[in-house]
This record gives sequence, C-alpha cells and structure tokens, in this order.
Amino acid sequence: MNIQKLIREHRAKWIEADQWDDPDLTDCLDFMATEVAEAIDKRLRTSPRYVRNTTEKTPTPDEIGIEVFDAIMMGCIALDLLGLDLDAVAREKLERMDRKRGVV
Repeated sequence: MNIQKLIREHRAKWIEADQWDDPDLTDCLDFMATEVAEAIDKRLRTSPRYVRNTTEKTPTPDEIGIEVFDAIMMGCIALDLLGLDLDAVAREKLERMDRKRGVV
C-alpha cells in the first residue's frame, strides 16, 4: 500500500466535496505535533496512576492508533508540500541509520 498516494486520493475527494482545505507547511507541521500530543494524552489516560478530572473511558489501542495515524497523515501532506515521496525519504533515512549502526 502506498500510504502517501492513498491519503492524496482521499484529500482530493474531500476537496472536491468542499470538505477539506489543505494546510500550508507551517500549519501542517503544527497539526502533526498536535496529533502526536493527542496520542500521548490518550496513552497517559491508560495509566491508572494519573487521576483525571474526567469521566472519559480509558482510550483503546485503536483510539491511540488513530491519533498516530493523524500525525502520519499530516506528515504525508507535509512531504507532498515539499515535493518529496514518503517511500524515497523512508528508504534514505533507513539506509542512513544502517550505515550509522554499521549494518549494511
């Protein structure tokens, strides 16, 4: 599955339906950070150690996963705005990590 292409296709549908405005790069990165913070908040709410003034139920792994995906989606949009391909960026990053660790 090409996740970047899939997200691009859905964005096109939403734009056509007048239900989506693509963020600019700055907003996209801000949204991405916000989604990561929301995933962290949900993870924290799974711990009985942290008492919250809320009646919300404990988040499920799926709910945390949705927040993680929201961050991934914003990352894919940011890559589109930069004219970059997720697969190419991922491959380059992983190869750099291999070289850094002496694993070729």
